Amino acid sequence: MKLPELQVLHFDATGFQLQPADLAAAAGLQQAWVIATCQRVVVVASGREARAQIVARLPLAARAQGFAGAEAYAFLLRFACGLESRLAGETEIFGQIKESWRAFSAVPGLLSRQLDSWVQLLFKDTKEVRAGQLSSLGSASYGSQVRRLLGAATGGPTLLVGAGQLAQAVAPWLETRELLLWNRSKDRTHELARLVQERSPNRVCRVLEASAEAELEAWSRAGDVVLCVPADAARDAGRIAAWQARQPHGGRIVHLGLGESCDAGWAGVAGLTSLTALFDMLRAQSDLRSVQLARARRACVEKAVLRSLGPSATQAHGWEDLAAFATISP
Repeated sequence: MKLPELQVLHFDATGFQLQPADLAAAAGLQQAWVIATCQRVVVVASGREARAQIVARLPLAARAQGFAGAEAYAFLLRFACGLESRLAGETEIFGQIKESWRAFSAVPGLLSRQLDSWVQLLFKDTKEVRAGQLSSLGSASYGSQVRRLLGAATGGPTLLVGAGQLAQAVAPWLETRELLLWNRSKDRTHELARLVQERSPNRVCRVLEASAEAELEAWSRAGDVVLCVPADAARDAGRIAAWQARQPHGGRIVHLGLGESCDAGWAGVAGLTSLTALFDMLRAQSDLRSVQLARARRACVEKAVLRSLGPSATQAHGWEDLAAFATISP
């Protein structure tokens, strides 16, 4: 496959709520590689015809952000480097993309063969951009930021609510002697516990019953709570009441499901930090971070242009090639 045939559709989770049936329709018959994260869905295909077929199966795709050719490669590179994430430069996304590709390419198909060489170049370029532009950025992961917000352990156990991708990224960073895990799916909670104990064999990790009562009982005795689930008005009132009724008071809540439209019920809850507050904290950090991120975005553009000149290109061939850099937005 030549680079001009590369097609990418980007669905931001703030504007699109794709259901499992939508994802299946987008991927139909192995005609697209679908990368789904907690913040976005990215659909990768080959050729305009395949893109048109995806739009026909999934009408929402007509309103998605679309890229083709070198622009598509530049977007995928920014995406893999964490530059499209709200926590710019975060590191977990690269692992999610690699895992998604492993699962997709494990099923033999024309598209996986067409994409394989480009995906390997994407992984290589991602490592180079991160090493060259982002290595001194400091810890940029949701887990590291949550650990920084929580600070020293309060003495009580830490309750982690949720067991999805975000919870898996956060759990290993939680410095607590006892970690309580709750999720509506007990199987997923056990899988999360297994991942935690593989990394920290000495940590006490308890899987709670998947009932609302078990969760609220844990809220009543937790020192800190981290939520990796969306706001839920039906459940949140009970959570807040259990938190406020604790004796003694104190402790912290980091709610990664509360964005800009923070539910009124959480207003004024002692010890609360929302996802929006976390991003505000990051924006207040030094200008050095902004400079490094800008350089990394520019490096992604340069890599994409060089790849458009040929998969083995490592530098521009001549002055006439430099004009291509003006055609791709960072």
